[in-house]
Amino acid sequence: MKTQVTKEDKKLILTREFDAPPELMFKVWSDCKHLKHWWGPKEWPMKECEMDFREGGEWHYCLRGPKQEDVSWGLAKYKSITKPKKILYMDYFSDEDRNINQEMPGMEILVEFKPHNGKTLQVNTTTFSSNEERDKIHDMGVAQGMESSSLRLDEYLKEVQ
Repeated sequence: MKTQVTKEDKKLILTREFDAPPELMFKVWSDCKHLKHWWGPKEWPMKECEMDFREGGEWHYCLRGPKQEDVSWGLAKYKSITKPKKILYMDYFSDEDRNINQEMPGMEILVEFKPHNGKTLQVNTTTFSSNEERDKIHDMGVAQGMESSSLRLDEYLKEVQ
């Protein structure tokens, strides 16, 4: 796995280098037309995506798995956006009507795009309300899912550069 996974108090940090400038990395994170090509593991691609990319805006999306009943909706609420350096949002499991699943933890996610040797170091820091919630999400395979998404993103970046 190319992604470095670090656990700190209430945090899960995923760090990975991409062969693209920070401006392009920011762009592929901020528009459904790009996200549809790489967000989600290969076996769980994103089919539905609606986004109002601004502070106070929302991103509502759905990942669909190999079986018809394999459906995972998500709802992100943007807190802070600093182009092309970082995106801060709350991420929730939801349903297709944007109702937040109260049985699953909400997560604050900070995505940073740092210039690094002519490439970009992407640092995703997810903060949970407890280490138990962090471990629950980690044990669901979030790091492996992000690695699969990142491999898809590597391929997509070759097409859009």
